[in-house]
Amino acid sequence: MVYTAVMRDLLLGLVAALLPAPERGGLARRFGVDPAVPSALLGLAELFAGGALVFSDGMAHFQRLTSEHAAYLLEKVDPKDFEAGWFAYANSGPLTVLHWLVQPWTWLLISIPVVGVVRLVAYGVSQEASGEPIVWAGVRLSQFLGRKLGQSRDLLRFGPERPDRVVPSPGGLTVLSCRPKDWNPLVTIEIRERFYKLLWTEERQDGQWWVYAYVLGEMPESEVIRYLIRYEALTPVPSPAPPKHTRPGRGAPPPFQKDN
Repeated sequence: MVYTAVMRDLLLGLVAALLPAPERGGLARRFGVDPAVPSALLGLAELFAGGALVFSDGMAHFQRLTSEHAAYLLEKVDPKDFEAGWFAYANSGPLTVLHWLVQPWTWLLISIPVVGVVRLVAYGVSQEASGEPIVWAGVRLSQFLGRKLGQSRDLLRFGPERPDRVVPSPGGLTVLSCRPKDWNPLVTIEIRERFYKLLWTEERQDGQWWVYAYVLGEMPESEVIRYLIRYEALTPVPSPAPPKHTRPGRGAPPPFQKDN
């Protein structure tokens, strides 16, 4: 059992070490693992294995190009000019290295030991993990595409941008908006010099489109304002409807109750 727990923590630590910092911290807190040591071990593996791959690929590239240059020299160059051609061939090494360096695959290989060095430095300096750039790019790209897909779904459901509407509701007002707002029950919302608290939020259909309905209740005069949001309504604001004293029907969201 102890062996299984150690292997589990090591595996989760390696997975966390690949992720960007926010996702890495969330995974570490959720499973109670420390990705710093797995990140350092991964850095050692990347440094030596990546360095070996870079050296092997560089040698293979150099041998292939020099073989091609030698074959061209023997087949195409006139024997009378062989000495000049041989001199050009013998000094083509820097160009061969430059040709290898401009290949995209070369930079991908070089990034492996470089990331390994960064991991080791991060662990040696601050005992912290460092993420993997390729994984970081993949996570951020997937998040970006997910946001765009979500925006497309919201556009189909909530329609184009349009002004909010304010309608009366029992004991307050309801703001109907086609886009979400960062309102919560802890803030006070000022509308035309009257103060309201958010009771609940729901989605409801409003004609052709759906809207976010922010149900507001008037604040008592004695209640303390902790954080104020001034809402500028673009449409006429009706008077709040009188509160209903009947019990809400089945399925109606309960009003927000402030803890005393």
